[in-house]
Amino acid sequence: MPSVRIFRWRFRGMRLNVDERELRAAAGDMLDQLRPRRALRDALDFALKFQNDDVFRDYLVSRAWVVLPVVLVFFLVSTVCSIDIMFRAARLSYDPPLWLRFFALLLGAAVWLCGVVGQLYVFLIWLEERAAHKDRSERGKRVRIPAGFLNYLKYSRALPPWILVVVFVVFPLGILARGAPLAALILATLLALAPVLYKKFDSWP
Repeated sequence: MPSVRIFRWRFRGMRLNVDERELRAAAGDMLDQLRPRRALRDALDFALKFQNDDVFRDYLVSRAWVVLPVVLVFFLVSTVCSIDIMFRAARLSYDPPLWLRFFALLLGAAVWLCGVVGQLYVFLIWLEERAAHKDRSERGKRVRIPAGFLNYLKYSRALPPWILVVVFVVFPLGILARGAPLAALILATLLALAPVLYKKFDSWP
């Protein structure tokens, strides 16, 4: 019937408008996360949360024996990536001058530091979500969190650390794969398996 078709078209149009508004709102919030002042404020708030949130702190301390190996994987990956980037930068010249060697050292240090910070930040955000979910389940509370990667980036304030991971971990691993594909594959496998093994050995599903 024509009236039914018109209703369906209007309904679909309303859904598209709602989805478009939600997408724009999420994009605006994620762009706001990239502002230096906002990113620094979010990082400080997260650090204070670990200090003041007993649930998160107790969860993390009680699982330190599982968290530590994952952190060591992050350090290993960033160390290998930083060393590879440092030597590649130094080899840009046959007989690298002092300034190029110093630049290569600074570049390697930046790759290591930013890679470790990004990986730790993303991992701790994930642990915070698991701690909060566990606490709500024990108290019988249910909180519906919107699904989807965009909603995850919006509500968890995880966009800045994910950018660090992509730029200072994923990209250097891609460069490493050109010269040492087996080493890059091993490191990428360790990164992929680390959260999976953590969930397996964690006492809470």
